[in-house]
Amino acid sequence: MGLTRAEQETTIRWDEGEQTVHIWSASPRTWRKLARLGLTPARETTRHGQPTDRFYVLPFARFRWGLKRVGGTGNPAAFARARAASQPPAP
Repeated sequence: MGLTRAEQETTIRWDEGEQTVHIWSASPRTWRKLARLGLTPARETTRHGQPTDRFYVLPFARFRWGLKRVGGTGNPAAFARARAASQPPAP
């Protein structure tokens, strides 16, 4: 029996005293993202030969967390500077 979409959750816990971040995930999508970042699981739980969840530990300094704003216009001045920087110089 596989996990339902609602059961594929991820928990992130950071410990400022130990300066470590502990990530537990039952989501294969999250596993792939962490693998692309070069993280390997510290421990993996299996059921019937299939992985069910993975535990990761990483240094606090390597952890970044943020939210993406939906529907925002962004920073037009920064977009213009980036666009100008990517254009070849005029002859």
